[in-house]
Amino acid sequence: MEDSIWIPIIGMITTFGTTFGLVFYYLHTRNKQRLTMLEKGVDPKIFCSKPTSNKYASLKWSLLLIGVAIGLLFASVIDSATDLEEGAQFAMVLLFGGLGLLTYYFIVRKNDENGDK
Repeated sequence: MEDSIWIPIIGMITTFGTTFGLVFYYLHTRNKQRLTMLEKGVDPKIFCSKPTSNKYASLKWSLLLIGVAIGLLFASVIDSATDLEEGAQFAMVLLFGGLGLLTYYFIVRKNDENGDK
């Protein structure tokens, strides 16, 4: 009985220890690489990534979530009206989510053609 209590404890210690070790190793080697590059005279501006902004990001996410919500609504209607399994519900969510992203694509393409580049 006493041996079985150690299994979850060792598992959690191993999981967190491995995660900590990997993050530490990544940060340590990245720091050493950057220091070596700075010693050789490389411009430090290459370490700062330039933020990329997508002015249509909120439109994309809103249309996707609206499509998923409509898909859930239709899935609920189909579920109560028919004897279909859960696969139909999953299909409706994917279908309407995809239609939301397709709508986003056509809106962005239309705005880019109108000179909004």
